[in-house]
Amino acid sequence: MKDIRSILPHRFPFLLIDEIVDVTEGARAVGVKLISQHDCEGSPDGAMPRGLILEAMAQMSGAALHSESRSTGLGMLAGIDNGRFYHDVFSGDRLSLTIDITRNKGKIVKGRGTAAIDSRIVCEADLLFAFQSMT
Repeated sequence: MKDIRSILPHRFPFLLIDEIVDVTEGARAVGVKLISQHDCEGSPDGAMPRGLILEAMAQMSGAALHSESRSTGLGMLAGIDNGRFYHDVFSGDRLSLTIDITRNKGKIVKGRGTAAIDSRIVCEADLLFAFQSMT
C-alpha cells in the first residue's frame, strides 16, 4: 500500500489515519486510527471528540477517491447526513474506518462511513464531497 502521506495532504497533528488496510479505488477504503492520549486531550470525559471521528472518516474517503484523474483537484467535505454516535472512543482503542462510495457523479461524491472498535460500530454517517479543479 502507498504511503498515506502520498495520498492525503494532511500532516500531524491533523492526519487522523494511521494505516490504510485496503482500497478499491473509487469504491471503498478501509483503514485504522490508533487512538492516543493526544487524540483525547481537552475532552472533559476523556473521550475522542466526535468531530475528529467524522474527520477521520472524511480522510479515509480521500483514500477511496484518490486517483490520477483527481490528482489535479481538491476534495472538500461539503456535508454530513444521518450521522449517529453510539459509543465513545478512548485512548488505547483501535478505530477501524470503512468508507463505501455510494454516488460518484462528476464533481459530487457521496459515501457511507462507519467507525468501529472490534465489531462494535461507534459512529456512522453519510459524507458528501465536492471537488474543485486546481488548474
